[in-house]
Amino acid sequence: MRKSLRKPQTIYSATTVLWLIGMLAHCTWRTYAALSGPPSPDLYANHLSFQLVTFLVFLAPAWLIGLLVVLVVEFAVFGRKPNHSSKRTREKPR
Repeated sequence: MRKSLRKPQTIYSATTVLWLIGMLAHCTWRTYAALSGPPSPDLYANHLSFQLVTFLVFLAPAWLIGLLVVLVVEFAVFGRKPNHSSKRTREKPR
């Protein structure tokens, strides 16, 4: 594995991009499933804009909380670690 792929910023960016792809796929699937069935008697529910708004109001917050949890765990695992090669950490305490 290349060294640049191990950097925490690269991991955070990849996680965010994968999260965005997953959320867009879920939004597309949900909207397609809602609009491909028989028409609803509520005419507003048959519009794409209504389906997108309901996704953003009801499901996007869950996706955001999931991203936040994953990023916090990644920061705890891959976050700042002491640099053992620096001069400050090699000095003995006085």
